Amino acid sequence: MTRITMNKNHILAAMAVLFSVIVSTSLKAQTPTEWPDLPLLTIKTVDGVMPTATKVSPPEGCVGEGILSEHVPGRLVMTLKGETLYDSGDYVKGESGVRIKIRGNTTGAYLAQHPYKLKLSKKADLLQLGNEHKSKDFALLSMFTRNTAMKNNESNILVNTGLALCRSLGFPWTPNTRPVNVVINGKYQGLYHLIETVERADTRIKTDKTGFVIENDAYWWKEGETYFRTEHQVANTYMGYTFKYPDGDDMTEEQLADIKNYMEKVETAVYSNAGASDLIDYNSFAHWILAHDILGSYDAAGSNMFLYKENGTTEDSKLKMATLWDFDSSFCTNEDWSRQHYSYLFFYQSLFQDKNFVRTYLDLYKEKIAAVYPYVENSLKEFKEKYGEAFEKSMELHRTVYANECMNTLDEQIADVLAHLKKRLAKLETLTAGLEQSTAIGSCVDNSDNRVVSRTSMLGVDFTGVDVNSLPVGIYIEKRADGTIRKVLNK
Repeated sequence: MTRITMNKNHILAAMAVLFSVIVSTSLKAQTPTEWPDLPLLTIKTVDGVMPTATKVSPPEGCVGEGILSEHVPGRLVMTLKGETLYDSGDYVKGESGVRIKIRGNTTGAYLAQHPYKLKLSKKADLLQLGNEHKSKDFALLSMFTRNTAMKNNESNILVNTGLALCRSLGFPWTPNTRPVNVVINGKYQGLYHLIETVERADTRIKTDKTGFVIENDAYWWKEGETYFRTEHQVANTYMGYTFKYPDGDDMTEEQLADIKNYMEKVETAVYSNAGASDLIDYNSFAHWILAHDILGSYDAAGSNMFLYKENGTTEDSKLKMATLWDFDSSFCTNEDWSRQHYSYLFFYQSLFQDKNFVRTYLDLYKEKIAAVYPYVENSLKEFKEKYGEAFEKSMELHRTVYANECMNTLDEQIADVLAHLKKRLAKLETLTAGLEQSTAIGSCVDNSDNRVVSRTSMLGVDFTGVDVNSLPVGIYIEKRADGTIRKVLNK
């Protein structure tokens, strides 16, 4: 069977039709006199100018319709139950205030409720997590997520679900978020996710000043982006690498060349199937793809593949995968791995040909999988306990502006998500068993693997302790120290 990665143009065309009803909805822009008990972000821009965006089409050979948007300066005030939690002050460049612009590509171009990027003049703890979490950079993600797998084709908690999953797997950093209501220039804009953005910081993606944070990006071609493309990307994909750190304006040509050369080296190792464990952190890469496999993510091109290197000068600093970000297509793949698992757009198709990476992935799966469902379930229950009534009231308020959104109750959404998660975990049990059997290795177990406590042939002959290179061709049963048993093939 031929596997096909969905073309972004097809996605966009479909979304244009699907969102036409939403976009045509009259924005009543009414502002209530009483607010639910969620933080209220009130933004007043200079001269009342609303952020706008211009749609831009890709050059030939690329995909996706993006947007260009300029920051608009203003003042941001956050309140809760009448108490002021934060006030940026009026905008004074470099001193006070906030700048806001429409973010995203597909979402920015087509959603009636625009997502926004917030850039504060001074660092602040908008999420009330403690001073160590102060930052200038936050985002307001649209509450509505169109997803055909979910009840009424939408969900408002896929972000919360995906982030909880990442925490259950032990990602070094997972963005923090909370629901908020937003008013811009006196008009209610709806219910949003206020979230930490992907940035280099001690409490986000931690690197030193010589490190870097990049994205394997389908929208590298947009005006204003600092980017590079590897030989593999030019020849085989429509992707390119863009920068989260260093900032393009501050980057020297030498830095750009060094990072590009490093990524060329990485990709040569990955795609030649020569093994890349001396260059990339297999455990980090396994975490990222396992999360997508659990979610059954569908959109490989739009999955926000962030990579980073903590130190750009030392050889022992390996390339790592950062947090997941885009959860819009969660649970849209039912009977197979996530699209990211085998897509030609990134590394994983080749990495899964590497016996050492497969072993890292399967070991991680066995270590973490039992805790995933209870952790996500508890996280969503805690979300309901903390925000439930206020969230329901805010969804009702949201519908006064976007009549076709937030149609499902929070209880319905939690039940829907957990049902899909349970199905994906059952499917992944089958898929990983097949992966373990199909990639059962001859030389997969080396003499340094002290986890193997016994190894016998299918005829019951004991080969425990026998040098792997001396094993006869055949099938063996291995028992490991953790009690797991697996069948391996020595070819």
